[in-house]
Amino acid sequence: MKKRISIVLLLVQIFTLSAQQISLKSEGLNFNLSPKGQITTLSNPVLGKNYLAMGEKSPLLQIRVGNDWYEPTGATLKSGIISLVYQPVNITAQVKVFQKKTHLTFELIKIDANDKVNAVIWGPYPTIINKTIGEVVGVVRDGEYAIGIQALNPKTVGGVLNNSEGSNESRGSTAIPQAYGSSLQAFSLDRSKDRKITVWGRPEMPVKAIPNETTLGSKIAIFGCAEPQVLSRIGAIELAEGLPHAMINGVWFKQSPETGRAYLISDFDEKTVDAMLDYTQQAGLVSLYHEGPFKSWGHFILNPVAFPNGNASMKACVDKATKKGIRIGVHTLSTFINTNDPYVTPIPDKRLSMTGSSVLTENISATANEIPVASDQYFKNIKSSTLHAVKIGDEIIRFREVSAEAPYKLLDCQRGMYGTKASDHPKDEMAGMLFDYPYNTLFPNFELQQEIAGNLGRFFNETGVSHMDFDGHEGCLSAGEGDYGMQIFADKVIKDTKQTLVNGTSRSYHYYWHLCHYWNWGEPWYGGFRESQGDYRLENQPFLERNYMPNMLGWFLLSSTTGAEDIEWMMARAAGYNAGFALVARYKSLQTNPNTAQLLALVKLWQEAYRSKIFSADQIARLKNPENDFHLEKANGTWKLFPFKKFKFEHEKKNLQPGEPTFSQWEFINKEAEQPLNFTLTFVGKEGSISNPWIEIDGYFKMELPGEYGAGNSVVCDGTTIKLYNKKGGFVKDIVLKQGIPSLKSGKHSIKFDCQFPEEKELTNRFIIKTISSPEIITK
Repeated sequence: MKKRISIVLLLVQIFTLSAQQISLKSEGLNFNLSPKGQITTLSNPVLGKNYLAMGEKSPLLQIRVGNDWYEPTGATLKSGIISLVYQPVNITAQVKVFQKKTHLTFELIKIDANDKVNAVIWGPYPTIINKTIGEVVGVVRDGEYAIGIQALNPKTVGGVLNNSEGSNESRGSTAIPQAYGSSLQAFSLDRSKDRKITVWGRPEMPVKAIPNETTLGSKIAIFGCAEPQVLSRIGAIELAEGLPHAMINGVWFKQSPETGRAYLISDFDEKTVDAMLDYTQQAGLVSLYHEGPFKSWGHFILNPVAFPNGNASMKACVDKATKKGIRIGVHTLSTFINTNDPYVTPIPDKRLSMTGSSVLTENISATANEIPVASDQYFKNIKSSTLHAVKIGDEIIRFREVSAEAPYKLLDCQRGMYGTKASDHPKDEMAGMLFDYPYNTLFPNFELQQEIAGNLGRFFNETGVSHMDFDGHEGCLSAGEGDYGMQIFADKVIKDTKQTLVNGTSRSYHYYWHLCHYWNWGEPWYGGFRESQGDYRLENQPFLERNYMPNMLGWFLLSSTTGAEDIEWMMARAAGYNAGFALVARYKSLQTNPNTAQLLALVKLWQEAYRSKIFSADQIARLKNPENDFHLEKANGTWKLFPFKKFKFEHEKKNLQPGEPTFSQWEFINKEAEQPLNFTLTFVGKEGSISNPWIEIDGYFKMELPGEYGAGNSVVCDGTTIKLYNKKGGFVKDIVLKQGIPSLKSGKHSIKFDCQFPEEKELTNRFIIKTISSPEIITK
């Protein structure tokens, strides 16, 4: 009897132990897991506060079988391995856990019936933190404390799994806001089997298996710490877990003052590179970045006109730059393949990405312009295609459309395109619809994508180029591997490159955060300095800050007519945000702009100022405001910041009695010293025009501006000249007056303005006078 009681007690003890809560700790986080595999505690060990959102599901790991998701129903810990049981599918997963000083790691090492599990999700882990949510970096913080998740390899994708390819169109979802606060999550897919999935909007696209690429090995880190320690904590995790941890001058680039520095984008060749390097130095910029050096993408063959000796020519440019302490960068579009690249012509590579295929139902000759195919499935939805290109054997054929009814035929075919050879093709040969893009480019499959990454790494090693952007990074999606494809492409390029490769991207995602140096979004092609994506540039800044990325303002175009006012507007914003930027300035523009030396000196001066942290908190707040203009000077160690005051007036069409004056009259007071008259007249509206505007100053000086002015045009006076700009900020012409422009004296002034409104679509005439104020003296 006693023996039976002892056995019962032992079984009770074993059951009790197996049903105990699992407690794990790191320096800044207490983590508890229930016997059912649900997280019960994410707490700050200093304050004892639990940041887990109570009442929300919080599974350590979910698994997907078929299309159904399962949370664990049981969890036990033995010898550093958490066994998670999933019912009713009767599957057990093993997760290896390490308790380290700075973080906890969880790695999926085994799944019973692994062939049945096609995806896993770490989490989502619900928290009550909602103040600052770093959606890309995967960190949430409340001003004092922070909790974060980090994917520890490319197969682990930070974010929400919301489609079959594992891609996310948002800027980031590793951390996302929730009604209760926020959640953290990551996922992995089984990619070891052939699949047919929707890829970048192309339905039922065949995606070949990646051998042995299952969910096993998916690995994350979880950490908690005081908010000011977050960046250092992530750096420690990188070192501990073998993540990318690039250095600049011996400092981790995420904490280096060199990260996020401004750079010059231009065209240069072996003959002009010396001049362009001089311009780069004059502006105090750290990199000279070629906007388009390649004859073709894919093999990355340099333009032989600019670089007659190929990579050796580029290396000669790099060597010259290195002696001046300047990087050389190049622009490309990641996995985009030009149709003149050897991957396409004269024999197209078998690894070009295809959205699908069918087979020929008859033999066809080399001259046939109608090609019979068994199915129209992959040829009828061609709205997303600009090339309408099909690969049959070693020939690329373009077609107008596929016939509406069976028997299906590709109609109006153009044979032997892109230097391929028109050939006879037998019945049952495959006709594959090539995956293309509106830039007249094609894409690689996953295998070829990795080869192209190797091509880039080899180019950088052979030339010494150490700066690039993964522009067009979304092109990696064409292989059907979602964000994993983008991650592993960038990872290979950077690992293959022997030198530190300063890089940015067109997309943001979690694992790449460890690889990239900046995100520099904002294009200059749609307007002037102030107008081209102006709001977008400023809206990016909070996003960058909450994801621990350097502030960057995007690209700005310095043309042959750019003036100091635009440069100082840009630099004031850069100073306010302590931000980098890209200055697009082509050789011809720099050679022909009469003010090039002054403009580049201003760029350098402003950078020196804000990198030296001379501005007060109040000045920084004013510098951020795009409505404010400033001028900066330095003499004998003393800085002078000159604010401008603006007087804004508007004139619209007036419906008055016949003969009654239609002009507008305004008054303002110049409280500053006498100075040149500085104004901007903008014709605001989506369409329409006005004609023959005139301005009268103080009742004696009338300035007539004959001609017609369309929506978006602006007239700018700097006190000496008057210039007309188009709606994109491009210089149109000088407006010549019959007499000199009077200065603006101190005191009260009156302005009259009128124009003719010849169309029903009337514009608003916005008139802004700027006066420069006394300087604010800064002695730091």
